[in-house]
Amino acid sequence: MLSRTVVRTLAGACALALSLAGVAPVAAHEGKGDVATNTRAAQVATEGEGQRMSFVANLQYDDSGEAQDGSDIEFVRLGDREYALAGTLRKGMQIIDITHPRTPKRGALYDCDISHGATQVWRNDGRVLASYTADGTFGEAGAASRCGRDLDLGPDAAGTVIVDITSPHKPQTVSYLAVPRGSHNMTIHPSGDYLYNSNSDLATSTSPTITIYDISRPSRPKKVQDYAIPFVPTSLGSESHDITFNKSGTRAYSAALSQTLVLDTTDPAHPKQVSQIVDPSINVVHQADPVTLTRPDGTKRTLLVITDERAGAAGSVECPGGGLHVYDITGDKETSPEKVGTWVIPAATVQDGATCTSHVLRIYPRQQMMTIAWYSQGVRVLDISGLATAEPSPVIAQGDGIGMREIGHYVLPDSDTWSFKTNRIARDGSFFGYGNDLVRGFDVYRFKGLKDRTVPPLSPKDLAPRAETPTSRMLLPLAVLLPALVLTGLLRRRSRRA
Repeated sequence: MLSRTVVRTLAGACALALSLAGVAPVAAHEGKGDVATNTRAAQVATEGEGQRMSFVANLQYDDSGEAQDGSDIEFVRLGDREYALAGTLRKGMQIIDITHPRTPKRGALYDCDISHGATQVWRNDGRVLASYTADGTFGEAGAASRCGRDLDLGPDAAGTVIVDITSPHKPQTVSYLAVPRGSHNMTIHPSGDYLYNSNSDLATSTSPTITIYDISRPSRPKKVQDYAIPFVPTSLGSESHDITFNKSGTRAYSAALSQTLVLDTTDPAHPKQVSQIVDPSINVVHQADPVTLTRPDGTKRTLLVITDERAGAAGSVECPGGGLHVYDITGDKETSPEKVGTWVIPAATVQDGATCTSHVLRIYPRQQMMTIAWYSQGVRVLDISGLATAEPSPVIAQGDGIGMREIGHYVLPDSDTWSFKTNRIARDGSFFGYGNDLVRGFDVYRFKGLKDRTVPPLSPKDLAPRAETPTSRMLLPLAVLLPALVLTGLLRRRSRRA
């Protein structure tokens, strides 16, 4: 059953929309991609303003003293070492050793001079793989960089590169998925066998699609289909900007600029649309992540958190910009999502042109916490435990409301943070968080923890292939010979009886 939920603008959202009236849509996601809008000195700032958070360390991607063009960030644990994979706008994939968070060190650089460097990590047949995206074309520099040379690509190439990071200090090029419209983001299905591509093209694209690839053999990826999605001629366009799967892989949530789609991906090669959200109070649908929480009576509630990257991250004259929009998609509401409300950071300020809007978030369901980057307004930590019972509200929550409460933040004078995530959370809720910043590069922050509750610890899964031990090598021939010896003995016994 398909349904279309069109949410009328709430009274509070109308006031917010008026502040956006003078904001024209911009081509923020074509060509190079987002650009830094804040400024810095030759050395980045090390002192800022925060709540229950502190600045720990910064690592530069080059020594230019200029904008570092940081974008997405992901993590991988390999044995007793932990790494951050930091994407960039044409500065390659930065592989950073964060085993000791207070002293991050560059482990390696995967030389791939493309933009915008969205990254995901998965394991396939004993190998640890990462994807790395080219939103626009490779250009001359991208074609001349290592990934372009390894794959024999020309300047007009666009799409996603697959990289083997099993040995993180020696990343190896595996293959390339050609996507003529480019890969703004791509998402790996939990099975590890499929990749969904989001090209995020703007309003000039009138036949929007999600391109699906079979990557079960990473060295030979195969295109499955261009899955057509609705054309909604509002906002910046109708193409998918980003996709998130639920843990089991049976649902995908596409943030598609002017709309949000819920897809049944039980058969990931052939998704089916379940519902569509078109919310006039969301200027640019940027990300849509689900979270399932437990109510006090033991029942489950599933919600969808949608981010609004107001005006495609254009320079701002005011804050807080686009916020978070929450929908209840529990049970039958999945086919007709119900809006719970809108949340923004508690920062109403006048900007001097630096971008202020919500951007990349990560939800930690078991800990009932969220981290999010807010460009010039730095990094934020939220307690989302109240979403389990939050009632719908027409009032825009500023810092506390609709079941979400800001419990930490840190803002530096030159902040322009694209993504902010963590890979470990202690029982008291404390953690080291990692920001990838357009201006500053790689930042490490410390969140002091929760005041009023404890949480299940979060630890990264070790993806390192199991090492072959001397004992296992000795036992292997025995494992092969033993069945043969047993069979020979049985045949001899039977021949004697005969």
